[in-house]
Amino acid sequence: MNQEIEIPREVPVMTLRSTVLFPQAILPLYIFEERYRTMLNEVLAGDRIFAVASLDESRNDSPGMETPHKVAGIGIVRACKTNEDGTSNLILQGLARVEFESIVSESPFRRARIHQLCSQRDGPEDSLSLISEEILRIIETQIRLGAEIPREVVSFLANVQDPEAMLDLAISTLCASGELKQRLLETGNVAARHRLFVDYMRKLTAKIKLDQKLKGDLDEGDLYNN
Repeated sequence: MNQEIEIPREVPVMTLRSTVLFPQAILPLYIFEERYRTMLNEVLAGDRIFAVASLDESRNDSPGMETPHKVAGIGIVRACKTNEDGTSNLILQGLARVEFESIVSESPFRRARIHQLCSQRDGPEDSLSLISEEILRIIETQIRLGAEIPREVVSFLANVQDPEAMLDLAISTLCASGELKQRLLETGNVAARHRLFVDYMRKLTAKIKLDQKLKGDLDEGDLYNN
């Protein structure tokens, strides 16, 4: 899909707190601010592409500056419903990782000059295929331990043929930390990105095991009596 869509050099930008858009991932958005309504109208009249950047909360700029992380995701609007009050609900699908070169304008909405970031895929393809297998094993373990991961998610991920796409979709779906998601988005090497995510998933598995051990045979109601 990415090869069929030309990545523009300049794009509108939405800067959102703890929101990270990965390639291929689906992101539902509710558009209600006037500036983003204006942006959406322009986007829909054009190539339907804009960037979603996570707010860089480590910066000490004025809150009104809304400084974004330099690495963001760009996506294409796949569906949009405009409501009677002028707000909109839309589905954005990630296309690529990008890096901001400069902010071109701030009014009536932010627009940035970008370039696409391509991943580094070290090692033979058969070793990359192990990425999917390991992630699916960890997910299955977490489900057996009681994690509330829908079976539909497992089936969907298992059917993604490209290991990097599967990795990014798993991160987007299963990683609860916005800070870690941003770090993973910025990790260009696929093997390194995989190691970081697997480490997170293993720690989460260990936490689930500990929770189960502490809970023992008590049901949810009994926990509050301890």
